[in-house]
Amino acid sequence: MRPPARTSNAEPWVSIQDVALHVGVRKDSIYRWIEGRGLPATKVGKLWKLKLSEVDAWMRAQRESVPASEPPRRARAASRLVLVVDDERLIRESVCELVSDLGHEALAAADGEEAMALLAGSARLPDLILLDLKMPGVDGWNFRARQLQDPRLAAIPVIVVTAAREPGIEGTLVLKKPLQLDALTAAIRERLDARTIDQGASS
Repeated sequence: MRPPARTSNAEPWVSIQDVALHVGVRKDSIYRWIEGRGLPATKVGKLWKLKLSEVDAWMRAQRESVPASEPPRRARAASRLVLVVDDERLIRESVCELVSDLGHEALAAADGEEAMALLAGSARLPDLILLDLKMPGVDGWNFRARQLQDPRLAAIPVIVVTAAREPGIEGTLVLKKPLQLDALTAAIRERLDARTIDQGASS
């Protein structure tokens, strides 16, 4: 099947890799969304072709059709725990999958309020927090302020992932959306390694 012929003004077709970079997730996630969730795509030979406007519309529909809150997501057991705080369900799931693939356990929250509730009710604290900033309810800025005011939570390292042009948040590593997964992977490893060293020195 071939994509329809397009005029010079028609939107171009893009690849899975292009969409993954555009959205900030892994290519595996795009394949799963096509096959299991109805992400619009056209098969050309062995390759999938997509249009970014259709991808954006599909993602907006996904956000609108799913409640912000969901049960905490835990991946397979591992030696390190990473809390992922993001109101975008698809991004949250993809980042949790990445954390799991790196051999760690992931815990997910849809906003700052849910994250605080998880932290308050957990005997085991995360070793790292991946934090979005622009969220409804308790946003990333307010979550970070509350975290720093709590002696039990203040030392947990934070990586901010945001589309905000001027995050205006100190004491954290800031990665811009759409996420570059190589950079996120390197940042997770670096922060967890540093956390291990810090905990070893204090024990």
